[in-house]
Amino acid sequence: MRRKLSIGAQSGFRWASSVLAICSLVNHAAAQQPQPLPARVGNRRVVLPIERGSRFGTILVNLEVNGKPAVLILDTGSNTTILSPEISGLNLARLPRAEAPRKGTGFIGDGRWGQATLTIGTTVWRDKRVLVADTKDLSRALERKIDGILGQDVLDEFKYVEINLVEKRLTLGF
Repeated sequence: MRRKLSIGAQSGFRWASSVLAICSLVNHAAAQQPQPLPARVGNRRVVLPIERGSRFGTILVNLEVNGKPAVLILDTGSNTTILSPEISGLNLARLPRAEAPRKGTGFIGDGRWGQATLTIGTTVWRDKRVLVADTKDLSRALERKIDGILGQDVLDEFKYVEINLVEKRLTLGF
């Protein structure tokens, strides 16, 4: 038996399928390629405030991309971090295309591979490989500017990740 899933009358399921489609692309395309290690400075853990999006229960985290403040959705189901062209400062037309997965769910849209500097607390990733994709539909669905999705590739750099929804904090430990 199939069940129909809907999220709000106006936004429908469009934004969610876009996110799932991008995540599917990321899961396929993030083949075991070497990544630059972060420059670890200072404390053995980083504690960041998080907020819950007013729609769909998303977890939002603030960090820096190329020295600019950015708001990303924390998504442990995405293998790779996704950034908008605006926050990454990259021109999609000049980046190599990410191929659609041959198995599993597909994707709609244009994802391209690029590099950016990510800063979370005292941890810095220079030339971090990221997927650059348009996040305007995601921003519209969440009714606020979203600069991307923080994926598992960054979280895997830490020994532990603690999401405390009551105290609204994300703790990343080395």
